[in-house]
Amino acid sequence: MVFAVAWQYGWRGGLSFYDSAGDAQAQLQGAELMLQSGQYAAALRQIAPILANSQNPRYRQARLLQWQIARTQALAIPPQSPQRRRALSHLVPILDGLLRLGGWTPAQWRSLARDAAAVGAYRLSARFWTAAAATDPGSAQEDQRQAARALVAGGDPAAGGQILLNLAAVSADPAQQRSLFLQGGAWLEGGAGAALALTRCEAILARKPLLWQDRTIVLFMARLALAAGKPDLAARWLHRELLRSGGEESSR
Repeated sequence: MVFAVAWQYGWRGGLSFYDSAGDAQAQLQGAELMLQSGQYAAALRQIAPILANSQNPRYRQARLLQWQIARTQALAIPPQSPQRRRALSHLVPILDGLLRLGGWTPAQWRSLARDAAAVGAYRLSARFWTAAAATDPGSAQEDQRQAARALVAGGDPAAGGQILLNLAAVSADPAQQRSLFLQGGAWLEGGAGAALALTRCEAILARKPLLWQDRTIVLFMARLALAAGKPDLAARWLHRELLRSGGEESSR
């Protein structure tokens, strides 16, 4: 299909559509053809007229194609080379521009989130996942969990852990509450220390008191209290758990 369009608009190996009366669709298809053949600079020149006019109906499509060209070009450079590192750093402003442009579909937000993570832009990846969650409530929890994972991968486990604790606070599913709480608390402790993790986790437990019936959570909280320098608090929780467990055993 693309070759037929290319031929129709005058391509004979020169890969130029500037004489095509500014047909935006032809310019996009021509740029895709150039991208496939590794002619990155030519592909960018092809869509430059569209990128210069934000009112062009194909503008958003051109912005995405601009990203695809830049990403493909950067990843074509040998890994571990200074040129590769520089090229990857130049991708961040393009991604940031797509984030600020907004208005993408949930699928597009998620695709951009994965792309951002693939080039090491983890904080932007988290923001793309968060945007996906805001536009698709049905998948919001999973998108937010992906945002948390991106933050952890980017070296900010405290922020990722807080996202999971927030999810635990609003979840209606006991199994999800438990897993989100334990993982979130562990990440928060790893990133911000036991004292803050203890405070934040206690706040969640105040909203979800049934979680105190889970022995693993009691042991986790006791360990946090010990790490935070509060052995009396840990002892009180452990004593309460022993009494509760003993009562359960005697009733059997």
